[in-house]
Amino acid sequence: MLTVAFTNQKGGVGKTSTVVGIAAALDRRGLRVLCVDLDPQADLTQWMGLDPLDDVRNVNDAVYADTRGIAAEAIQHAGWGVGIDVVGSTLDLAERETDLSPGSEFRLAKALDGVSGYDVVLIDCPPSIGRLVVLGFVAATHVVVVTEPSAASLRGVENVLRTRDVVAEHYNRRLQLAGIVVNHQNRTTESALRVAEVAEVYGAAVWEPYVPARAVVAAAMGAAASVADYGADGKPVAEVYDALAERVLALRSPSTVEAS
Repeated sequence: MLTVAFTNQKGGVGKTSTVVGIAAALDRRGLRVLCVDLDPQADLTQWMGLDPLDDVRNVNDAVYADTRGIAAEAIQHAGWGVGIDVVGSTLDLAERETDLSPGSEFRLAKALDGVSGYDVVLIDCPPSIGRLVVLGFVAATHVVVVTEPSAASLRGVENVLRTRDVVAEHYNRRLQLAGIVVNHQNRTTESALRVAEVAEVYGAAVWEPYVPARAVVAAAMGAAASVADYGADGKPVAEVYDALAERVLALRSPSTVEAS
């Protein structure tokens, strides 16, 4: 099953908004999407209209159980959309960062093994290159790195790609770099400079169009809604997510572009 992990070492780059935007775009196409919130902050969980404090099974329970297919017991239907389901997160998931037991890298992959009925699985990784990110990478078929046009975020891209190389070599040989999403693009000179830099370094691995900086994204997050629900204000961003969703669906073919 196509399983895409979204990541960057740096926080605040719009990783969760990208996952939610693409999930909503896929949902509008009538596809079934499973979102896995692998960030203890649980932003995706809340954006999907779920409460991380509810007494229900979550991704931490699934990883801790170390049982094949157990993630199916933690799936909840999102509070909006038609075909979006979620394996929610909780602050307790942070405890998994210190789990160095043998084989612990495979626990999320094991929990998702056998879960079926979805066209795409999207994993929202935490802003780090630690143990939780490794769990996500081992479970994934592809990695999408989300960056913003800033020097710190671009350094995070390089670190994430090194982590992806290590995971692909030692734990998950099928793991490919799908692409790099540029988020929060604006019309400043600094933004243009950094966008040109990432395009020069990573070439065809950089996905277009870029996601523009718009206040409607924060509004949608606060309301636990899709940007497409905001009419003309949300349309420019929703159209970008539609295009990025097409890039995700294209990963189902064997030709995936790797960064040189």
